[in-house]
Amino acid sequence: MPLLRIIYDFTRLSDSKLLERSNFIHMSVSTRTAVFSTPLPTMVVFKGACDEFQSALNASLSGDRILVAQKNIFKANLIELLYKLGYYVLFTASGDRFIALESAYTIAGLPVAVVISKPAALKVENSSQPGELLVSVKKVPGAVAYMHQYSTDPLLAEASWMSMTCSSSKCTISNLVIGTRYFIRVGAIGTKDQVVYSDVVSKMVA
Repeated sequence: MPLLRIIYDFTRLSDSKLLERSNFIHMSVSTRTAVFSTPLPTMVVFKGACDEFQSALNASLSGDRILVAQKNIFKANLIELLYKLGYYVLFTASGDRFIALESAYTIAGLPVAVVISKPAALKVENSSQPGELLVSVKKVPGAVAYMHQYSTDPLLAEASWMSMTCSSSKCTISNLVIGTRYFIRVGAIGTKDQVVYSDVVSKMVA
């Protein structure tokens, strides 16, 4: 079998893009336990690093130098774990490109990706449970997952978005603050790190 190589471009990504990629890789590896049965680092450790980086990123939006420095420490830790997990994926794949691709890492020498389209018909409704929103878009051909994002920032600053990565075009966002207006968008995720976002819809949480 041919030698596989992961494209490690994490240091060149923006903070928000790095977080998106990391959460997508976590979802892909953790839901394919039949293939990736003993990941190193464990998915608990990896998800903890993702959550720590997201919390530090949100805290650093104030521009405070100490908070920014702390955010960069968590970022470096997450990138280190991405490298370690990548080594595990390549070892497990043993040259099988299909197995390696299941991890959501970018594998060098991939064929030209199918270009995905913008998610349409974004629908946001309050659920029967307080503090929950039901979000859905039409299925996008070629999409391998969907990223459901929400923000309370009316200026829609890129770093303000919180993400939930789902395999379905429908998702329930929970633990929201009742009486607060949220801005919602959905990103369709394709191969080769394609992410195409829907329009933004706002909704007051009941």
